[in-house]
Amino acid sequence: MQTFFVQPAQPTALSDIYEVELPGYELWATMIQNVHILVGSLDAKEFSAALSRTLQLWPHTAGRLTNDGGKYKIYLTNDGVPVEFEERPQELTSSVVPDSHVIQSNLSGLLNSPTCQRGALDFKVTLLRFKIVSFRDETTLGISWNHTLGDAAAFFRFTHAFSQFYQGLHLVYPPPTFEKPVFPKPSETTIEELRPLMYYFHELYSEEELRKKYSERLHTSERINWSFERQELETLCNFLRQRSPSAASRLSIHDSLSAYIVTVINRILPSQIRKIKVTDSYRFSGASFAFPDVAGNAVIDVLTALPEDPTDITGIATSIRESLTHYRQHEVISTWMSTVSHLMLAAAKAGKSFYYPPSTEIMPVNSMATIDWCSAHFGQPESHRHHMSGHGLLYLRVFGANPWRGDDGLWHAPEGRIDISIGVPQGCRKKVLDILAQGFHSIQTDG
Repeated sequence: MQTFFVQPAQPTALSDIYEVELPGYELWATMIQNVHILVGSLDAKEFSAALSRTLQLWPHTAGRLTNDGGKYKIYLTNDGVPVEFEERPQELTSSVVPDSHVIQSNLSGLLNSPTCQRGALDFKVTLLRFKIVSFRDETTLGISWNHTLGDAAAFFRFTHAFSQFYQGLHLVYPPPTFEKPVFPKPSETTIEELRPLMYYFHELYSEEELRKKYSERLHTSERINWSFERQELETLCNFLRQRSPSAASRLSIHDSLSAYIVTVINRILPSQIRKIKVTDSYRFSGASFAFPDVAGNAVIDVLTALPEDPTDITGIATSIRESLTHYRQHEVISTWMSTVSHLMLAAAKAGKSFYYPPSTEIMPVNSMATIDWCSAHFGQPESHRHHMSGHGLLYLRVFGANPWRGDDGLWHAPEGRIDISIGVPQGCRKKVLDILAQGFHSIQTDG
């Protein structure tokens, strides 16, 4: 295995400053890790040149995290970003990634993950890392992105810019901005009012404890992958709109899909899902503190209490939409961000991290369906695939589906198909799959 380093082209977009300050809400102690699969090989020279130009626009990715007297910053050191290269000429990509579903079991061998790293807030390691693996038939590109660099939307913009430069094309999206909104310190009253909703701050953990927690939770559930055709989801959404006149114009496909999955799980589990936590972006909310192109994190958690009837799909979808409408009010976002920023900074200063504990009563939902990861295709729009790994108990993840190769050997476009992944309790996997196989007809004739 070889490693080489790529440095930002000069001058960078931030050549006039030496640091980027990180408010508390940026201190996510996790990584976002993606693997892209390309037919054939990557051009090493073009790869390095394109990455250098991308780092030039996103220079904080080539910096180092520091703690300056309790203030977290990224020093713009312009260090080289490590790229590992490994050859596996006797293996096919399918030996590691067996199908086209976005979520896979284990991609660790395709990612550059230093064994010495203590955690995402480790000051000694680089914030961005790459790994290229050359298989007999295809090449994988693994990208490890520190969450302090930005949320999934920011990560996508970076990857898309990299893809465009690799192809010798102009940028599709505006270059990133680095001005971070600063939210006022919350009052103790506000903190105590919101703390019950932020259940993941109730207990904090060290990096070692956190690794153990993440490892343990993989064994508490079994992963299910499933795909839905766009037309199916539109039909479901229209059906629910007809049954919920008050929310008819507002119910979304995402509301409908989340509600459907809740009803599927609640038909099986002895203890019912009582709440849904949706990770929602305020990046394009139009608020004075929302900067659409910021290289940062612009997300909040929306907690919805569900109706008494655990299989009332219309009521559940309506409750989700009403919660999102409430939480998207600018003053609500500001208050929430003020509190969560305070708590995240306090946790980081204590050397601890928050953790989303698995529960059979809460279904966390993280949807990237609006992010077109496959458009960052490095010149292979028909065959490029994008993958991630990991699952947790009742953790629903939603993505736009990948292309897939048919029996005819040809690539087929997803055409709006949606991929989901969710962890279900041990012993429940077959029951859930059986209900999903029935389609939406069963719930449309219910009640």
